[in-house]
Amino acid sequence: MSRMKTLTLPLISVVLGSLLAPAGAQVKMSLSSQKSYRQSKQGIYFKGGRFDVSVADGSAFYVGGCAVPNYLPLGTISCPGGTTAFLIFGNITDVVSNGPYYWISSITPAVILEPRRPDLVKLTAAPASTLPRPSGGFKDNSYALYYNLHTTNVREYIISNYNLSRQYTKDQRSKFESEIVPGAYYYSFPRLGSPNLPAPISAQIYSMPEGLASLNHQTQGFVYENFGKWNQQGFMEISYIKPNIFKWKGLSPSTVYPAVDGLYLSLRVLTDPTDPASPTDLVDSDLGVPQSVFPAFATGGDPRVLLTNPFVTSFTAPPILAGGTRAILELEVDRGFQTGGVTYDYSTRRFQIPVEVVNKYSEYVDVVFEKSRVAGLLEDADGDGYNNLNEWILDSNANEAASIPFPPFAQGNVAVIDPDTLRPLRNQYYGFTINEKLDTQPDVVYTLQRSRDGGKSWTTFKSDADWSVREVHIKAGARPGRERDPAKTEIRVESKFVDLMTGEQLQPPGTVGDIYRVKITLK
Repeated sequence: MSRMKTLTLPLISVVLGSLLAPAGAQVKMSLSSQKSYRQSKQGIYFKGGRFDVSVADGSAFYVGGCAVPNYLPLGTISCPGGTTAFLIFGNITDVVSNGPYYWISSITPAVILEPRRPDLVKLTAAPASTLPRPSGGFKDNSYALYYNLHTTNVREYIISNYNLSRQYTKDQRSKFESEIVPGAYYYSFPRLGSPNLPAPISAQIYSMPEGLASLNHQTQGFVYENFGKWNQQGFMEISYIKPNIFKWKGLSPSTVYPAVDGLYLSLRVLTDPTDPASPTDLVDSDLGVPQSVFPAFATGGDPRVLLTNPFVTSFTAPPILAGGTRAILELEVDRGFQTGGVTYDYSTRRFQIPVEVVNKYSEYVDVVFEKSRVAGLLEDADGDGYNNLNEWILDSNANEAASIPFPPFAQGNVAVIDPDTLRPLRNQYYGFTINEKLDTQPDVVYTLQRSRDGGKSWTTFKSDADWSVREVHIKAGARPGRERDPAKTEIRVESKFVDLMTGEQLQPPGTVGDIYRVKITLK
C-alpha cells in the first residue's frame, strides 16, 4: 500500500528485550494473514491462503542492471555506477543474475540478529489457538556483501533475513481459522554475535473480514449481492451497454479500519476463461507485467481501483467490455498497519465472483427506445429498411432513420499490429473482417451476402475462385499468458489474387463493382 499509519489500538506490539532505539530502527518484522474466497451460485467457498512471517535486520539497495560475474569500475558504459559490492554468501532478494558483483547504492548492516541460524528462530507464544508452540520452520534468506569496492574503505556488511510461510489449501479453512487468530505472536531470534542468547520480538495481527459463514447459528461475513443473474456456465451476467452496479455487504468497523485498510476493486483474468472456478492469472507472459480486464489503462503496477474507503458497498463500472468477456470481479482488503515500533500487519482478504458480459436485446431496447415504446426484434421501428435485430447486432440506432448498419467493403489492409506486443497478428491482406458478437440474447446467425448488380439481388457470399471466405473461432485466452484476450469469432474475407512480384494480395479482376452486406437472423 502507499499509505502507512500507526493506530492507537489495544495490544500494540513492542520489541522485547534490551534492544536500543537506534538498533531497533534497523529491524522490520511483519505478519500477514492472506485468504481468498470465491462466490458461486451455491454460495461462498474458501480458495486457500497462507500465514507469512518476515523479519529483516539491515538492507541493501540494488540499483539494477549491474549484476555481473566480473568487477566493473566507476563510469562503465553499461553500468555507470560501477559494481560497488561483492556477494560473500546468500542471495540478494529479488535479483536474478549471475553476480557476484552488484551496483549497491546504500547499505544498512544488521545490528541485532545473527544470520544463517534458522534453527534458533522459534515461535514461543501466541494467542489461544491450535497453532503449535514452540515451533520453528523458518527459512534463512540472509546475505553478506563487501561494500565500497571503489574506495579504500571496503567493509563487510551482513543483512539478516528470516521468513516463514504456512500454506492452507481450499479444504483447510477451519484449520486456518483455528490456528491463526488475532493477537500478539512472540518470536525468539538468535542475537548477533551471541546466537544462543535470544533476541525476542513480538508482533500483532488484527481481525480481518471473512467470507460468509454460519457462526453460532448466525450468518455473517462478506458476500456479493446479486447484481445480475447466474447463467448455466456458472458466471454472473453483467451488461455490455448499461453501467454495471456491483454490490456487496459484510465489511464492518469491527474488521476493517479506514486509516490502514485500502479497499480495491478489479476484474481479474482467469487462467481458463471457460471455467469460473479456475485461478486468476495476473501476469502477461509477453510483457511480464500485470494483466487485467478492468482497469486496463496502464501496464505498470497492479491494475486495480482504490475505492473511497473500506465501507463502500457498491461500485458502478462503465460498459466498456465486449460481449463474451469473462473475468473475476475481485474486492481486496489490503492492510498496511504499523502495529509497533518495528512491526507491521500486512494482511489481505480477497473476495471474488466470476462475471460474464452478456449482450441482451432487452437492454439495447432500454437504452435506444423510449420506455413506453414496444420494439419487436423483427420490426423496423425507424422505417430505414433494417429491422431492429439487424440494427442491434450491427451497431446502428434502430430509433433513428439516418442511422443504418455500415456495410463492409473490400480494401487493402496493412498488417494488423498487436498494440501490447507490437507484433503483427496478420500480414497485409486485401479484403475485410467482420467481428461477430458473442453471448447475445437471443442467439443470432450471421450470413455474409454479395450483390453483383448494384444491390438488386443478393446471394450468400462463399469462397470461390477469387475470394477465401471463412469463419474463424478464437478461444478466450488462446495465446498463453494473454488470458485477458476475450473469445472472438470473425468472418475473414481475403483475396486469392496475389501480385507475383510483391506477394501482396490485390483486388481480384472483375470484382470492383461488387457490394457486400451482413444479414442477421435469429438462431
